[in-house]
Amino acid sequence: MLIKEYFPLVPSTLLSSIVEKINQNTDHMEFSHMINGRWENQYISFHFIPEVQNILRLACRAGRAITGKSLIIPHKGLGFSADEFWFNIANPGDTTGWHDHKSDAILSGVYYLDVPKNSGNINFRKRLNNFWNEFYLRSETGKMILFDSKIQHSVTENQSNARRISLAFNLYTFPLQKGI
Repeated sequence: MLIKEYFPLVPSTLLSSIVEKINQNTDHMEFSHMINGRWENQYISFHFIPEVQNILRLACRAGRAITGKSLIIPHKGLGFSADEFWFNIANPGDTTGWHDHKSDAILSGVYYLDVPKNSGNINFRKRLNNFWNEFYLRSETGKMILFDSKIQHSVTENQSNARRISLAFNLYTFPLQKGI
């Protein structure tokens, strides 16, 4: 299973600025789908939070070190029809069920912007014969995790009294093999 953890050097002021701009731009959010009464993916354009680009660049560099290939995270700011990055905002009691990213992405990732204590961890699983190999990684503010897009993952319940906020994304080889 390809799963790598990183703690890239990102100033806490940048993280605070991104979280503040998420809070300021809720009226500009777009949503993809609701599961169990919660919007899973929450999109806000680079136009409103340009600081996100710094984290996505770090993800592309780390992904290149893993794959040996140039990678890109497509988004509307580059002329693509859709953004391949989004925010996950988990309120107390929220969970995220098992899923994967089976698109043409080579890697997927998450960067934790604000993780209160007891707000949930990320679980991974892969089927080996008739059994699931499962394990978890701790969610921590400032941590980035990159993983094979086909690995199933979920997030445990946010048992804190505050929101957990992360930035998720898909990385593709560049030049793109298929249109996004």
